[in-house]
Amino acid sequence: MKKRRPMVLAAPFLLVLSGAGFSQERAAGHPGGERASASETAAGSCRTIAAILSVYPTLEVRTSEGAIRDGRDGSERPGCRVHASGPASGVAGEVPPEESIRFLLGEFGWKEDFRHAADGPGTSSLALRRNGLFCTFRGGARSPVENGKILAADRYEGMAVCFSEPKEEKGCPGR
Repeated sequence: MKKRRPMVLAAPFLLVLSGAGFSQERAAGHPGGERASASETAAGSCRTIAAILSVYPTLEVRTSEGAIRDGRDGSERPGCRVHASGPASGVAGEVPPEESIRFLLGEFGWKEDFRHAADGPGTSSLALRRNGLFCTFRGGARSPVENGKILAADRYEGMAVCFSEPKEEKGCPGR
């Protein structure tokens, strides 16, 4: 079976999305080019991630906006979420969704923060930053390990969250 290239398939979706998720400088459709609010720029990033995940035909992708709890310090910030779920068989043999997110957002200048990266049996997490926004993605098909053997999972679950960081936290230390 030939692997599809979700990154190539996602490109048309990304080109028609609102610019808020990529540039995060000016709000699309705002008179006079006013700056986008924190929640608007985070929402643009979530729409971009949702478009990337929507390329996988078996995944159901939902987005929501609201307060996001920052796992680093427990504070709440305005932001958004993207939840993707579906049969793990629909993702098996494809470019993993987290790799598509990492690659495509990287092409638009997002930098990975490796302090928040992890991999486990069938799961992965990553964090990306750009222009004061912080996005994380955790996903995979949680595969149980029995007698040293990794068993195949039935469902893929992924969750992305994006929010604006306080000004003093912007950027990746040591990069």
